[in-house]
Amino acid sequence: MLKFLCLGSGSSGNCYCLWNDDDGLIIDAGLGFRTMRRHLTFYGVDIRRFRAVLITHDHADHIKSVGKLATELKLPIYSTEQVHEGIARNYCVSPKLQVEQKFILEKEVPLQIGTFRVTAFSVPHDSNDCVGYCMETEGVRFTLITDVGHVTDRIKEEVSQANYLESKIGRASCRERV
Repeated sequence: MLKFLCLGSGSSGNCYCLWNDDDGLIIDAGLGFRTMRRHLTFYGVDIRRFRAVLITHDHADHIKSVGKLATELKLPIYSTEQVHEGIARNYCVSPKLQVEQKFILEKEVPLQIGTFRVTAFSVPHDSNDCVGYCMETEGVRFTLITDVGHVTDRIKEEVSQANYLESKIGRASCRERV
């Protein structure tokens, strides 16, 4: 069964977790590492169950703990090349990612991470190369879109195909089964 948990959404930190019985993904790591662990423990979820971290863009409220997740939990960090460059320049990321922790994904090219088929797609935002994610597993399609400047045809297409949707458009946030 697919499960989703929003640990934070807003300027104080963004972090989402998606998992099934076999493995899981963390999408964005904008909360402090200890805060993430505490929230997950509260919900009875072991942080070690997650296989990888996906990053939507390089703003501090989305990447604060990415270095800790990579070093403490040995998790690979997936993002576009431009976003990885932004992470490397960002003052709040400590420790910095090592080459072997960085995994480049390309928009519109599906990637298998454990039982999840992940596809990144463009999202307009005032950052370097912002993406949303479609994650498919067990016949379910979950789409996460955050910090959307405006809705594009590609976003409309993704939303229309999702079984579940988590989105933050402008200042509004919605979570629903589509």
